[in-house]
This record gives sequence, C-alpha cells and structure tokens, in this order.
Amino acid sequence: MTAEADIVPSRSKVSAALPSIPWLMLPTLVFIVVAFGWPLLYLLRMSFNEHPAGGIYVEAWSLRNYLVVLTEPNMLAVIGRTIYISLVTAVVTVVAAFFFAQYVWLREGSNKLMLLAIAIAPMLISEVSVIIGWRMFFPSNGLLSYTLISTGLSDQKVNLLGTQIAAVVGLSYISISYCFFSILSVLNGIDRNLLTASADLGASPLRTFFTVLLPLSKGGIAAAFTQAFVFTMGIYATTNALGPDSLWTMPYEIQLQMLTRRNWPMAAAISVVLIAIIATTALVTQWLRHRKASSHA
Repeated sequence: MTAEADIVPSRSKVSAALPSIPWLMLPTLVFIVVAFGWPLLYLLRMSFNEHPAGGIYVEAWSLRNYLVVLTEPNMLAVIGRTIYISLVTAVVTVVAAFFFAQYVWLREGSNKLMLLAIAIAPMLISEVSVIIGWRMFFPSNGLLSYTLISTGLSDQKVNLLGTQIAAVVGLSYISISYCFFSILSVLNGIDRNLLTASADLGASPLRTFFTVLLPLSKGGIAAAFTQAFVFTMGIYATTNALGPDSLWTMPYEIQLQMLTRRNWPMAAAISVVLIAIIATTALVTQWLRHRKASSHA
C-alpha cells in the first residue's frame, strides 16, 4: 500500500504539470508570429498592390504582378534558371556531404575531431569572405590555374570565374556544413554492426552501401537536400559574383525590382512565388520520403 501511495501522487504531479507545457512554448510562438508571420502577411499584401509611374506602390487588389511572374517568358526563364541551379547545387552538395559524413562516421579518436573541425569551418565564414576567396581561386591568374600549370595538368591558363561551375561550387560551399551535420546525425544512429553483418553474409561493399547504409540514412539525405535547395534558392550574391551574367536568378530579380526599379509589389510577388516553390519542394521531398518508408514497411 505504501508503494502504491507513493506512486499515485507522483503520477498526479506529472499529469498536473503537462498542461503547463504549452504555456512554456508561448514566448517562442509569439516571437515566430511577430518575426516571421506578420512580415509574411505584409509581403503577401504588398504583392497585390500596383506600381505607379514614378512611384513605389499604390494600394490595390490586383493579380497583375502574379500574371507577369507566371506568364511572362523572361520571368519564367528566371524561375527555370533558379530551380535548375538550385537542384544541381543541392545534388552536388548532398553527394559530397554524404561521402564526407560517412568517412567521418567511420573514424575514431582525434582524427574524427579534426575532421569535425574542418566540417564546421565553412559555417564560420561569411558569404562575402567566401565570394572573395573563390574569386581569387577561379580566374586565369588564380590559384587553380597556377596549380594546374605548375603540376603539368594543363599547359595554358584556366579561367572558371563567371561560369556555372564556379557558381555551383560557391553555393555548395555555403550549405555543405549544414548538410554534413544533418546526414551525420542520422548516421550516428545506425548500428555499424549492420555493415559487418552484411559483409559476413557475402555482400560486397557496393551492395552493402545501396541495400543497407543508403536506405537507413535517407532521412538525413532528404533533410540535407531540402536545406541545400532552400539555401541556394535564397542566395543571389554568390551566384551573381561567381556565375555568368546570364545566370539571372529570382533573388537577383527581387533586389533589382526592390532597389533599382523601386517596384515593391513586383518584388513581393516574386518573393511569394519563391517561397511557394521552396515550400512545395520541401513538402514533396518529405512526402516521397514517407511514401517510400511506408512501401518498405
């Protein structure tokens, strides 16, 4: 009886404490609404306004801006280029982050700590510093060209500045650390004995990778892909500084409409479409992930 008497009050205390948990989340919810919800609603409202000649905007309820964004060939080309460069960058970043995360996951001791420090390094560098560094690396008189010539791999100078390759490398560098840690967190939850068991049963390393490791880590891969895609969709400085002039993306078009042409409603409409594309991609990625998980169950 004494043991039961001791248990009952503890349960009542726990149940009494549960309703107070949402109140602890209230400050965070208020901050999210104020910092993100209200500006998003203001952005949505601005997208329906009109842009007068010689002015910034006049209040209205018009779909003209969305019709221009979704039907004008130049705007559609901008959207297509943005999605294309974001998808390419996301795939490159996830592949590089996955193999690096796998390599770190299999290491032990001080070597692993050193590799983790290397992985954190890109997160400590600002975007401006990244741009300056890559602009010193890619031109014909840069470090890449000098290295290729000095090692005999090339007999003439190589200039990759102003190419899509340079843009993808710069964008990947910015988001690779976040993708790395997303994948590594999932890999840390995998029992390494599964790889040993697969090898003991006669599976080759390649088959073990595709049938054991890759399926178990697809959650981290999906999260990393979403992060890389979102980061790339929202960046314009790196793309503009390292890529070709023809690589005109949605973020660059937004700042052009906002700051140069003073067309706030059009900039808001492009921003809303950009947010919709990002949200749709994230939802589709998660849906495919859960769909495959349910099909294998």
